Amino acid sequence: MTAQADSRATALARRLEAEGRGRLTVDEPMAAHTTFRIGGPADLFYVPADRGDVAAAVRICHELGEEYFVLGGGSNLLVRDGGIRGLVLHPAPGLRRCWVVERGEEEGILAAEAGVATSTLVATAARSGLSGLEFAVAIPGTVGGALRMNAGTPEGEVGDRAVGVEVIARDGERTWLEAEACGFAYRQTALPPGALIVEGRWKLPTASREEIQAAMKRMTRERLERQPVGEACAGSMFKNPPGDHAGRLIEAAGCKGLTIGRAQVSTRHANFFVNTGGATAADMEALVAEVYRRVGESSGVVLELEIMVVGEPG
Repeated sequence: MTAQADSRATALARRLEAEGRGRLTVDEPMAAHTTFRIGGPADLFYVPADRGDVAAAVRICHELGEEYFVLGGGSNLLVRDGGIRGLVLHPAPGLRRCWVVERGEEEGILAAEAGVATSTLVATAARSGLSGLEFAVAIPGTVGGALRMNAGTPEGEVGDRAVGVEVIARDGERTWLEAEACGFAYRQTALPPGALIVEGRWKLPTASREEIQAAMKRMTRERLERQPVGEACAGSMFKNPPGDHAGRLIEAAGCKGLTIGRAQVSTRHANFFVNTGGATAADMEALVAEVYRRVGESSGVVLELEIMVVGEPG
């Protein structure tokens, strides 16, 4: 870190410690916070106490002209070996409420803060007899990240039944956005730049708990059969191209099981890359580049990353 950057980080740290109520650490290893178990240190790592504290942290950054990176559950993310300069904001631990706002005979409204695990979201809906989110039981991570990228499976996407989201803007102001304003599309949204999601709401039809739980069990079983569950993995590596599947293209290009360093294309599902133990981000990026090249040569398809890659090279 340069002397100027160090001075700015020190000023930011002092403001957060003076005005915030959360936990601030220095040189936090990001490998401890990503499902890949990869990533160098963050200069500053702040865990806000609640959504009011999130707003305060964002406002402080705005006032000091500092950028921040928002970390959710750590899935769909590769942090480079040099780590992240500046502030990583990790609001998930302080945003864990999930509740039924209202429930009628035919439908209900379910709300969840951004730090709620997607599996918890689905379980809460199931207990309340609300259907339509069962597919998300197979999606890792948290509600905030799932909404931000409109996560999904062949059975549905998180934005399909969303009513809207509450976001915190760069200046710390909290705003409610209706679903139409979120721009939900395949693995993306059109939220305002810098908007940080703190809550989402869904309108869901009612169904019997038995039907919902049966669907959840089926989808969980299929995930266990097809995906590298329990391994250090970030989720699907590439988006599916129109009319095809990235996993099929990768396998057809002879890449299933391909290994560079300690990074490997899963032998269970070719669109899942795993850290077999001690992989670096450089290993993973080299593997991504090689798969990208081979698929392009064999099929002519240009794959697009689904995961986010952030940070500095080692």
